[in-house]
Amino acid sequence: MSDSRDSLSLSSSDKVGRAPSSSRRVLTGDGTASGAGPMVLYNGVEPGEEGIDIVFVHGLNGHRVGSWSEDSVCWPRDMLGSDLPHARIITWGYASILGEGNEMFAELAESLLVDLSRIREATPRPVYFVAHGIGGIVVKEALTTAAMSRIYGSHNDLGDIYPKTKGIIFLGTPHQRTGKRSFGECVALTAQISLRSPNDPLLRSLAENSGFFENQHGTFQMISRDIRVVCMREQFTTGASRMVPKDSSAYEGFSVTRDDMAASHMGLARFSERDGMGYKQMVSHLTRLTAGPSPQELEAIDTRTREILAMLYFDQIHEKENKIEDADDKTCDWLMAKGSPFRDFLKSKDDAIFWLSGCASSGKSTLMKWALHNEQVRAELANGWAKDADLIYCSFYLYEGGNQLQKSELGLLRNNLYQICAPRPELVRMAFPTYFGGPWPPERPLLTTTSLTQGIYNLFANFSTKLKFVVFVDGLNEFRIVNREHHYSHEDTEITDIGEHGDEMWGSSKWARDSYSEIAKICMTYANKDSMKIIASGRELPSFEKNFKGVPRLRVQEHTEDAMTTYLQDCLERDVPGLPDAHNLCKELARRSRGDVLWAKLAMKLVLEGSLRTLRPTLDSLPPRLGGTDGLYMKMLSSLAPGDLQQCFRVFQLVLRSRQPPSLITLAFAEQGYWESTAGKLVATMPDRQPSTIEELNVVTRNLKERLQSFSAGFLEAEAEGAQATEAEQRVVFCHQTGKEWASRKDFWQEVPGVPPSDPIELDFSLLSGCIRHLKCFNMLRPPVSAWPDVRFRPEAWLLVANALRLCAGVDGKVANLDAYRDLLDDLDNTCQRAWVKSLQAHKPMYEDPDWYERKCPTLCRKHWAGYEPMETGKPPKRKDFLTLAIQASLVTYVSVKLQTLKGDMRRRKAEELLVHVVNPKPDGVSACGTIVGDYVDFHHDMPDPRVLEVLFEAGASARPSEEGEPNKVWSKALKAGRRFFTHQNEVTHLLETSASHRLLQNRERWVAAIKALLQHGADPFAHIELKSGSGESQSLRHYSALELIRETLEGEPEYAIDLNAMEAVVRRDSDVGSAM
Repeated sequence: MSDSRDSLSLSSSDKVGRAPSSSRRVLTGDGTASGAGPMVLYNGVEPGEEGIDIVFVHGLNGHRVGSWSEDSVCWPRDMLGSDLPHARIITWGYASILGEGNEMFAELAESLLVDLSRIREATPRPVYFVAHGIGGIVVKEALTTAAMSRIYGSHNDLGDIYPKTKGIIFLGTPHQRTGKRSFGECVALTAQISLRSPNDPLLRSLAENSGFFENQHGTFQMISRDIRVVCMREQFTTGASRMVPKDSSAYEGFSVTRDDMAASHMGLARFSERDGMGYKQMVSHLTRLTAGPSPQELEAIDTRTREILAMLYFDQIHEKENKIEDADDKTCDWLMAKGSPFRDFLKSKDDAIFWLSGCASSGKSTLMKWALHNEQVRAELANGWAKDADLIYCSFYLYEGGNQLQKSELGLLRNNLYQICAPRPELVRMAFPTYFGGPWPPERPLLTTTSLTQGIYNLFANFSTKLKFVVFVDGLNEFRIVNREHHYSHEDTEITDIGEHGDEMWGSSKWARDSYSEIAKICMTYANKDSMKIIASGRELPSFEKNFKGVPRLRVQEHTEDAMTTYLQDCLERDVPGLPDAHNLCKELARRSRGDVLWAKLAMKLVLEGSLRTLRPTLDSLPPRLGGTDGLYMKMLSSLAPGDLQQCFRVFQLVLRSRQPPSLITLAFAEQGYWESTAGKLVATMPDRQPSTIEELNVVTRNLKERLQSFSAGFLEAEAEGAQATEAEQRVVFCHQTGKEWASRKDFWQEVPGVPPSDPIELDFSLLSGCIRHLKCFNMLRPPVSAWPDVRFRPEAWLLVANALRLCAGVDGKVANLDAYRDLLDDLDNTCQRAWVKSLQAHKPMYEDPDWYERKCPTLCRKHWAGYEPMETGKPPKRKDFLTLAIQASLVTYVSVKLQTLKGDMRRRKAEELLVHVVNPKPDGVSACGTIVGDYVDFHHDMPDPRVLEVLFEAGASARPSEEGEPNKVWSKALKAGRRFFTHQNEVTHLLETSASHRLLQNRERWVAAIKALLQHGADPFAHIELKSGSGESQSLRHYSALELIRETLEGEPEYAIDLNAMEAVVRRDSDVGSAM
C-alpha cells in the first residue's frame, strides 16, 4: 500500500459514478487532506433540512482522506453521498499519540469535541461516528468526556455532542482483553497495524495501560446504552499474521451488533467499488443506524415503557407523606420570609443542597411537606435557577418504621425515577435504553442500585440543560444501608447511648451512624448546581454536621415557638373548647417543648387528663424531654399496670423483630406464642386455638387493637396499608420514629421492673407461628389462590409464606428442638397445600367451562403449591415440592432433617433431584410480591447456602459423569451459572461508585464454594462445555473444558485467586490418583 493515497486531492470525487447534484454539494474544506481537525467531504443537507452528520475518525498514524481511500477513491466523499443524500460527511484528523503530537487520549478527545462543537454550531441534527482502529478509542474517550461533562455540569457546550450521538461503527477497534492477552496488549497490537509502525515507547505505554482502557470501556458501556453500535472485525491478517484479536474487536451489549468483513485491518476502511461486499456492508449498517423506528417498534417502545414504570412503582411511595398532617400557612410561612436563607437558596445558582435541621419531632416533616406544595417556593425556583428549563419535583419521605424500600437507597432511586418519568414517559427510554427491545423480564435486573443509578446519570447526561430537578428528601436519620446490614454484628446494630444532649440522647448504633454518613454522601453526590437541587431534612447529628458543613441551613426549632403555640391552640379549641387561659397554657407548652412538637402534644394530653385544678402542677411535673431513662416516654410506661407492662414489652419486641410491620392478625397470633406447654403441642397445629369464622377472627384482632391503645402507652397504632386492607389486615407500626428508637433500647428496659429478658429464637418462632396461623384463616378474608388470568397464589398470601421462610432462615441451625422446627415447617407446607386444593375446588369459572371440572382442576389439585408463585413478569420457578423452596431459602437444617426421614434409594433420588436447585438459580421472572412491599427478594434468583451441598452429597447425590460417560448436566449448569455473577465488562466505574451489593458478593462467594464442592465430589474438570453469548445476529458459540471456563470466569478477580488455586490443586490431585491407578 502506497502512502501516496494520504495526500489525495479532493478533485477525485468526480471519478466515481455520482449524481451531478451530489457532486455540486462536495466541499473542498479548509486545510490539506493530511492535516488535523475537521474537514467536510460532502454536504447534502439543504438549508432548512434536518439531515444527519457522519464523522469519520481514522486510526493511529492515519490521515483524514487517505485512511478512507483506495485506488484514488475516497469512498465517504465519492460514493457515500449517493446512498445517504441527506447527510453531511465530516472527516477528522489528529496527530499521532505521543509519536508526533505528544497528545494523550484525553487531549485528543477534547480536541475532537471542540472541533465538532465549532463546526456543528449547535445544530440539533444527530451524529454518527465511523472510527477505525485506535480512532475508536479516541471516540469512546470523547463521548465519555462529553457525557460526564453534562452529568457534572461543566463544559456543556462540549457535552452537547453526547446526546446527539445516535450510532457508532467501530472498524477493528479493541474493546476488551482476550485470552491471556491484556486489554493494553490488544491496543498495542492494534497500534502496530497502522500505516507507519509506532515507536517502542508508545507501544509499551499502551500495553501497560490496561487499567485506563478497562475503566474507559466500562464507563463507555454505561453511557452508550442508547447508542446503536456496530463492531466490524477483520477476517484477513496484515503483514506477519497480525490482526486485531476477534474476541477483542467486539463486545456484548443489547445495542451492539457484530459483523465480520472479508478484509485486512486497513481494508476495513477502504473501498473503491460500489458493488464491493465491504462497501455494501458499510452502507447497510449506516442505513440501519440512521433509520427511525417503525410503527411496530414504536408500539413495542410504548409497551416496554409501561412495563418499566410498573416495576419502578411501589405502593408505599406516598405512604409517609400522606400520614403527615397538612400545615397551615401561618405556621410555616416564616420559611419564605424576606431574608430567609431558604429563599436565597432557591434563587442561588451556586448552592445545590439546603439542610433543614432540627431536633427530634420538631416538625421537620410537616415543614418539608408544606414547602413541597407551596406555590411561592415553586415560583422562586422556576423564575430563577430553573428559568428556561422544565422544573421537575421529586419527594421521598424516608421511613424507618416502614419496609426496607422506604428507608434505603434503592427506594430513593425507584421513587425519584418513577416521579420523574411517570408524567413524562418519553424519559424512560433515555434512562434505561438497554431494557428496550430485549426479553422481558430483562436478563440484567432493573431494580438494583447500579441500574437505577445509571438511569439517573443517563437523564443528567441527556437533559442537563433542558431539565432541572428539585428533590425533597425528608428524614435523613431514618435512612438505613439495608443492603449491608448483614455485614454488621448484632452488637453493631443494637442501639446504645452516644450522648446526653440534643438528638444524641436517643442513642444510635454503628449501623445507623454509617447509614447517616451514607445518605449524606448520596445527597452530596447527586446534588449539582446546574441540574439538581436537594432540600434535605434531618436531625442534628454529628454525621450530618460533618458532611453538610458549609451548606445553607435553617434550624427548625429556633423558628417554631409561635407556630407551635398557634397549632396547640387550634387542637385545644377542637378538643376542649372554652378552656380558660388556653392561650397561656399553649404558650407555656410551646416554650417548654424547645421545638419538640411531639413532646408538646403528649404533654398537653397528659395535662388535660387531670382536672383544671391540677393543670399547673401536672405541667410542672413533666420531664423536660421525651427520651432517656427519666424522660416523658419512661413516665408514660411507668404508669402502666405490671401485667400491661409485660404485654407491652412482648408486643414491642415482636414488632421490632418483624421484617415488615406485622398485620393485626399475625401479631395477635404471634403474641400467643408458638408452644402450648400444657398440651406439649405447637399452637399452630391445635384446631381449637384457631378461629373458625370471620366473626371469631375479628374478635381476636379487635381485642389486640383495643389493648394496643391501653397497654402500649400510645407507642403503637394499627393503620391500613392499602385501600383493600380489612381491619384485621391493618399493620401495626410505631406512631413516631422516636418511640421506636426508645423501645429498641435494651438499657432502658433494664430500668423497668418486672420485665423479663427476651429470647430472639422464641420471638422468631412465635412470628413464624403467627404467619402460619394467618395463612390458615386467610380464606376467611379472600381466597388465597387466584385462578384468573392464570392460576397462582395471591401475592398477599405468598408474602406470608416468604416472611415465614425468612424467619426460618434466621434460626436455621440455632434450633434446639429440631422436631418442633420440622413440624412447624411441615405444617406450613400442609396448610398451603390444603389452601391450594380448597381454593381450586371452590373456584367457579367466569364462563361455563366443563373442562375445568373434568380435567384442569383435578390436574392442578395434584400439583404442589410451591410451583405457583405469583409473578409480576415471567413464569414462576419450577418446584415439585416444598424442599425445593426450602433449599432456595437456605434452610439447611430443615432439608437435612427431612432427607433423614427417607430411606435408601428414595433418599438418593431426592438428593439428586434437589442438587440442581443449589447450583443453578434461575434469573428469570420477578415476583408480584414486590408490588406490595417493594423490597421483596425472590428466592430463585440467588445461590443457596452451599452447606446444603454437603447434605445432598451425604444423602447420595453425585456430581460425577454417568457410568456411560455422559457429562453431568448439573455440573454444566453450575458452571454456566457463574457467568451471571462475574463479568469482566464491569459496568460500574470509578465515576459511579455505589454501595457494594451484599447479594452479588454473597452469590459470588457461594458459587465459588459450590464449584469447589462439586470438584471435590467427582465433577469432571475436563468436561466439554458449550456456551452461547449474544443474541440474534450477534450470537456466537464457544467451546471450553470445565476448568477453562472456571479460569475465564474468575480471571481478573484477585480476591478469588486462592480459591482458583485450590480448585486446580483438586484437579491435579485427582489426575495424579487416576494416573497411579
